Amino acid sequence: MKIIRIINPDSPLMLDIHPDSAMLLPGRPLFLPDWGDGWSVCGHLAVRIGRLGKNVAVKFASRYYDAVTVALRVTLPGCDEAMQGVLSGMDGTIAHGEWLEPSVAAAPVEILVGDASLILPPQAEAIAEAVHQVSRYMTLKMGDVIFLPLSTEPVVLTAGKHLAVDLDGRQVMDLKIV
Repeated sequence: MKIIRIINPDSPLMLDIHPDSAMLLPGRPLFLPDWGDGWSVCGHLAVRIGRLGKNVAVKFASRYYDAVTVALRVTLPGCDEAMQGVLSGMDGTIAHGEWLEPSVAAAPVEILVGDASLILPPQAEAIAEAVHQVSRYMTLKMGDVIFLPLSTEPVVLTAGKHLAVDLDGRQVMDLKIV
């Protein structure tokens, strides 16, 4: 399984690949690293790939993903680029919500991360373009996850709190911060 984060969807396409060990198992708490202060999370629209694909055309992209959700990636604002690379490979720094049917992305959706709210226009075209672009450079396999950027402000993490995430009126994640 690959976790492919789109940093910049425009030309030139910029990607970051995270190891599968970066993904928290469902129901597990998020442990804040013991180094650095001011940890936060950035939200992403996550798309799960459901079949093998290479050079997928945009018009067929909807056949290649089977679920969507919201994912949170731990960041440390203000750290240098080299440290961001280290964060990309750290274990347990990505949490994802319950996977929902892909039709959720076909209509406008509201995403709530803690107190932050974001209303997205239909994302089906953006997802199709992302699947197309990523599949130009690497083979997509069942279980791979593509992260699309969301224009939300980072949410500061506080140990001992819970962070709830809603997608389209459904709670997809309740993350305990330790």
